[in-house]
Amino acid sequence: PSPLTTTSAASAPPDNSNKPAAPPVHVLPTQLATIYSYIHPAALLSAFAARFPALVNDPVAEMAQQLPLLALAHVAYVMICLPAAGSSDSTTSTTTTTPASPSTPTASSASSTGTTTGTNEKGGNVILRPGRASLLSLTLTTLLATPVLSILLVLFGAPFTTHHAQTVLCAAHMAILSSTALVYVHGVDGNVWKEVWGAKRPGDIVWGGALGTCVGAWLGAVPVPLDWDRPWQAYPITLLTGAYIGFVVGSVLGRSVLFGKRI
Repeated sequence: PSPLTTTSAASAPPDNSNKPAAPPVHVLPTQLATIYSYIHPAALLSAFAARFPALVNDPVAEMAQQLPLLALAHVAYVMICLPAAGSSDSTTSTTTTTPASPSTPTASSASSTGTTTGTNEKGGNVILRPGRASLLSLTLTTLLATPVLSILLVLFGAPFTTHHAQTVLCAAHMAILSSTALVYVHGVDGNVWKEVWGAKRPGDIVWGGALGTCVGAWLGAVPVPLDWDRPWQAYPITLLTGAYIGFVVGSVLGRSVLFGKRI
């Protein structure tokens, strides 16, 4: 090959077209986070199973009663187990370092560490403390995710003129399961949310739980129209059951065999 060809190939920029907007999320490297990341899904399913008869008996009252408890439990889960938006554990920020010189050690040190206290240059995501990140995630989940999921439930076949309370409460449960951790970890980074809506995020515990919640609810709708005449077939009991099971299954798969992989 000619020297020109060799030089051009060597200087060609790497192909970043398949690089995610943010890397897959790891559970925080603490013993408490590791243990609680397994306890939380198991506790959710256990509590749901224990309250299932009450859910069948009165879906609206039971979903409304359990919603604040689910919100508190899930906020505790994300604060204990996951990195807050913009932190060094959730995203890798780009830092510029100045070559060290004997005469300016202080300036070199400042230039290498100064960018870690401002914003994430890669996504423009403001670094948030865990308390603020959890408040933001719960607020956006309530104000945005719940209405969006309510509309999607109707578009996918939920009753439009009746069962309004059931639809909104089911959407609220799904929103907490699927969106709280996403907002807590990624904040309002537009590039990440484009990947979320396009189902192009690499697998991790956060994306796996969110995707599992939606897929589980979709599969949970299958028994509703079947002519079995069972009390638990009433809308939206099976959808909610599928959402909870899907969250647990998706979280486990996302942090293990599907970690870093795209669907």
